[in-house]
Amino acid sequence: MSQGFSEAGFRVLGAVDNDPWGCETLRKNFSLAGTKVIEADLQSLRLIGSVDVVAGGPPCQSFSQVGKAKINHLTRAGSRQRFIDDNRNKLYKEFVKVVDSLQPKFFVMENVPGIESFMDGKVKEEILADFEKIGYSTDMNVLKAADFGVPQIRRRAIFIGNRLGKKNHFPVKTFISKPDVEQRDLSLGKRGRWYRTVRDAISDLPPLQAGEGRDEMDYRAPALTEYQELARQGSDRVYNHVARKHSDRDKRLFRALGPGQKMTDLPKELLKEIPYSQTIFKDKIKKQRWDKPSYAIVAHMQKDGLMFIHPDPHQPRSFTPREAARIQSFKDTFRLMGPMTQQFRQIGNAVPPLLAQSIAEAIKPSIEPVSDPKVTWVLNDSSAKTELVAT
Repeated sequence: MSQGFSEAGFRVLGAVDNDPWGCETLRKNFSLAGTKVIEADLQSLRLIGSVDVVAGGPPCQSFSQVGKAKINHLTRAGSRQRFIDDNRNKLYKEFVKVVDSLQPKFFVMENVPGIESFMDGKVKEEILADFEKIGYSTDMNVLKAADFGVPQIRRRAIFIGNRLGKKNHFPVKTFISKPDVEQRDLSLGKRGRWYRTVRDAISDLPPLQAGEGRDEMDYRAPALTEYQELARQGSDRVYNHVARKHSDRDKRLFRALGPGQKMTDLPKELLKEIPYSQTIFKDKIKKQRWDKPSYAIVAHMQKDGLMFIHPDPHQPRSFTPREAARIQSFKDTFRLMGPMTQQFRQIGNAVPPLLAQSIAEAIKPSIEPVSDPKVTWVLNDSSAKTELVAT
């Protein structure tokens, strides 16, 4: 989200994360811009100040864990409790507190697409009501990252709220489309829309075998597509391009798969070699296609990456962190810190920068910039204060 807003011309004053490697990545990529990285639990902070936008993606764990729970249930005191007030949604409540405290002109909040229909839409309505209580007119749409030039099939729920009195303010349009096609409003819902593909994204990157690669290496071929030219802007090196090691058995399975095929498409003699349940884990191994957008890059890639097998038959391996970052729409200048597992986790949890940039570009014309933007943060158990001032 920070990268996308930065690309749209916003100054990122501060970023809060309690993950040490995530903070290292933020420092590596934003320190020169004067961004203050606060490594802390959001619940331990109190933020005061004046900014244009607050953006974030607070996880709401109970959305995926509660199953068929009822939206209203009786407490021991016999009172009704809203589902959104479940203790597992603490970070959502902290996000609302931050918005209420800083009173930005806009806020942007992203979440899982299922939140739109969860509990028959009642949770979504509760969220909209919470922001209305603190003075924000809010809309929510589920956006498809591929509509914004991101070469993957990924859907995210985006809440955009403002305190400018604008109703139904959701002016997000496709940011990058086919070079000879004008930008189009998402509400048109046209079929046959042009999407970027895996080939568009990564076909220029140095070919690797399993276990090969370095954290920093030269390009070995020129950019082959306009997307690759966009990805290479400002960079003369390839970072984080290291392939996982795979067993001989796995490499044999990868070679046997055709583009777009998954584990259960393998010949019977090879299926016998697979140690995973073929009924429970049908998509455990999946080869991506050159001519289609990738499946959604997910944080589970830190585990094994077997759902993201390279489409090149001469590269029987899973995607590298750089390939995953390209598909997520990060430029090559964006370096990921930490061990490979943590790099994959950060990439999978990220909002695609091109999607975030589109949102930022959409709301920017409605903002009269704050004349003196700053944020002061205070640890709840300390009297120490730190001020984040834009320069």
